[in-house]
Formats: sequence, C-alpha cells, structure tokens
Amino acid sequence: MKRAVLAVLLFLSLAPLAWAQREGSNGFSPLFNPELKSELPEEVKETSGLFFHNGHLWTHNDSGGKPILYALDTMTFEVVQKVTLSNVKNNDWEDVCTDGKIVYVGDFGNNKGDRKNLRIYCFPLSAIPDEGNANIKVDSICFTFGDQTDFTKRKVHDFDCEAFFATEECLYLLSKGWETGTTRLYRLPKTIGKQVAEVVNGFDSQGLITGADYDSENHVLVIIGYVKSIWKPFMYIIFGFDEAGVKLSNRRFEMPQWAGMQTEGICFFDEGRCYVTAETSPTITARVFEVDFRRWIDKELKNKKK
Repeated sequence: MKRAVLAVLLFLSLAPLAWAQREGSNGFSPLFNPELKSELPEEVKETSGLFFHNGHLWTHNDSGGKPILYALDTMTFEVVQKVTLSNVKNNDWEDVCTDGKIVYVGDFGNNKGDRKNLRIYCFPLSAIPDEGNANIKVDSICFTFGDQTDFTKRKVHDFDCEAFFATEECLYLLSKGWETGTTRLYRLPKTIGKQVAEVVNGFDSQGLITGADYDSENHVLVIIGYVKSIWKPFMYIIFGFDEAGVKLSNRRFEMPQWAGMQTEGICFFDEGRCYVTAETSPTITARVFEVDFRRWIDKELKNKKK
C-alpha cells in the first residue's frame, strides 16, 4: 500500500513538469504564476465579477451583497466610487461584463439548481459618471436555460452559472458543472425581456468556471475557474473565438501555487493584460492579481499575419 501511495505521489509531482516540457516544445507552458498586486478591502471581500472602465477596476460582491458596483483605484485598490443599481436586488450576482456600450450584470447564480428568476441587468456604460457615486435604474433580460427541465432543489447539478461575456452580437454564458466538472456554452440575445439561453457548445473544463472576458478587437477569450475539492485555480486563453469550435485543452494554465484560493473574476484592462480577483476563503483573504498574456497573444497574432 505504501509503495502504491508513493507511486501516485511521484506521478502527481512529475506530471505537471512533463506536461510543461511537452507543451513548452510548442512555445506554450501551462505552469503560470501571476503577479500579486494587493489584498482587497473588506467592502469587496466577496468579489465576484470584474470589468475595466475609466481607469478603474470595477467589481461587485456575490449573493446577499448590496446591489452596488465598486470602482477600485488601480494603485491602491481601495474603493473610490460606487454605482448602485437602484431598482433591483443582489440575489446572486456572479459576473459583470461590457461590450463597450452596455454594462451587463449577471444575477444568475444558481447553487441549488432551482432558480426560475435568472436575470441579467443592463444599463448604458455612459451612465457611469467620471467621478462620484451614482444611482442608476436598469433594464432586465429574464432568461431560462433551454436544456433545463428539472428544477428540483439539489446540491449537485450542472445548471449553476458564474461566468459570461459579451460580443457585438450577443451574450455567452458558461455553466458551472458541479456534477460533471464540464461546461456548456450558452448563447443569449441582448434583447430586454424574456429570453432563452440556448446551448451552442460544450467542453471538458476539468473544473468549475467562475469568470470570463472577451477582447473583441483581437478575438481573444479568457476564462478562469478552479478545481473543486482541492481549490486549485486554472485559466484558459482562447484565440479566434468561434462558438462552434471552442477547443480549450491546449491553452490551459495551471497555478498550483494558488491552491486553496477561490478565483472568481477576470477582465482585460490593457491589450493582453488582465486583472484576476479571488474572494475571501477559509485560508486566504480577498486579493487581486495581474496576468500578462502578451507574449502568447503577440505570437498568435504574428502567426496569423504570416
């Protein structure tokens, strides 16, 4: 028995190195160590979604938090501005994104699989003042998942959602697969009112997806999540996003040094660079990191020009 245990431990310790060497021959290493920028203030300890606007990093808390978007200074990461969505509640806000014109706030956390009031709140990006706090009235996209027929309350299921992103045409949602560890990609119209999120793809994410962002200029999609039970974060970077051909297996970044951290949000703040946040967990305080994807993105764009 001891030999078997030692053999497993040896395999687990060597497997990431072997993977890094194999992938490294193609110019890509999955082992990654983003830069810690700061701990986050208590006011946003349950940070969940992120977007970047007007030189600030914007975030919100998840279920039970106030219906507020918080702007963080990118030097001190202290709260410098607040926008309250005046006509809605924070049932379970899980992500936020923008297409450059509209801000979308995803109130679609569905831990027990029984929610029938999934919402995405939306308002013009221009409604956010350059300085000072504001109260903004929002519209709602009410939706259901097209493939969900069972709304029985349960702990283990695949109809939770914590990540979405916007393209020029529509919104895309990524399911959080508590049961299978896989992810489905849903397409949702941006139209106000009742809508249905239709499945357009799926993949073995090998973990729980918690955040995403999309660079429409370079057609680059970034996704973040963690492996359940062991709480090991990972990221994906996807070039040339196409809903019909999402293939993630060769662009996965592993961050074993972050084990125990519940990574929640990711967003671009500059070409090829992202912020990532982790909420407070039993072992780690809420914090923000900087991720630099430029060398991979630059290489990909150069290859396309050849």
